[in-house]
Amino acid sequence: MIRSQTVQHKELTCAEKFKSLHGPETVAYFVLNGANEYLSIGELKALLETYGYKVGLSCTTMICTSRMPFRILGGIMERAGFLREAGIILGIDDPENPALNFQLPDPLPRGWLHVSNMKKTASEKTVESYVSLLTKSTGLNTSYSKGCEYRLLFSNGVVFLGVKTHKHRDSIPGFNEGFYKPFDRSIALNPRLAKALINLARVREGDVIADPFAGTGTIPIIASAIGISSIGIELDWGLVHGMEKNLRYYKANAIPVLGDSTEINLSGIDAVATDPPYGRGASTHGEAVASIYSQFIEKIPSWVRSNGYASFLAPLFLEDFVDDIISRTGLNLVEKYYDYVHSGLTRIVYVVKNA
Repeated sequence: MIRSQTVQHKELTCAEKFKSLHGPETVAYFVLNGANEYLSIGELKALLETYGYKVGLSCTTMICTSRMPFRILGGIMERAGFLREAGIILGIDDPENPALNFQLPDPLPRGWLHVSNMKKTASEKTVESYVSLLTKSTGLNTSYSKGCEYRLLFSNGVVFLGVKTHKHRDSIPGFNEGFYKPFDRSIALNPRLAKALINLARVREGDVIADPFAGTGTIPIIASAIGISSIGIELDWGLVHGMEKNLRYYKANAIPVLGDSTEINLSGIDAVATDPPYGRGASTHGEAVASIYSQFIEKIPSWVRSNGYASFLAPLFLEDFVDDIISRTGLNLVEKYYDYVHSGLTRIVYVVKNA
């Protein structure tokens, strides 16, 4: 179950006025990370599945909507790495042929109108015209004021009116300011991507996750903040020592292990989330990168419980090889996403299921 504290956001004072608008379930919107919308959608779907809501999503540029119980929005936004905000839909309209047929309470709770034109999919003229009509009909102003933050979101020929109830929030102190670790390396995994890997592995609070290439411990630290126990395995003694220092700093519920994950036998863990070594700055200790991936993937069926998931990164140049290994080991390839880093590196985010 989602922990009760994850829904205690300061925005809820306004949310309470709207959450019963659609009945027991609300029509929610989510604003995606524009840098990787497909990964954002995948993470959102995984989080919904994790908490037992296999609901349909309707998505357009940077926006997804779905009907769901209001109470799960807070937990999703605290866990998500690639979702920017969430709220309640008050209505959907055609900005070119406005109907302004919104479900608004009377009187309308005070607040202000925050307008966003997602990736400039609407013309400036259309946006200005529609905003003018809406402000006149509702009395809302686009200048910031205390109260509810109403959201007007233009996306691919559609405009959504909503009220923002949750913003991206992190349970890790200092996460948004740079995610400090006493021991760090320049090639350490990006914390937002680490969160996404954990979420794509569909683990819940109380589960156990393993990171067989744990490095400085980013995944174990974030997993612990979510309420997930972890095992962080690393072959390099210096990294293990640094990881242990980081885990102590965050009081993480995680066990650091010095060893070769391709030779360690685990069983019955709930999931795997990891970033194997492959880049120029990563040490493979003399092993060929393809060999590391082969041995790692072949371990997943014995490590992960039945119907458990594994999420991991791989470089684009290994795509065909990794696909073949996954097929040969009997794992189900659930999904994969492409993450452009720079001209010399595109990564693939893999999600597999142990049938």
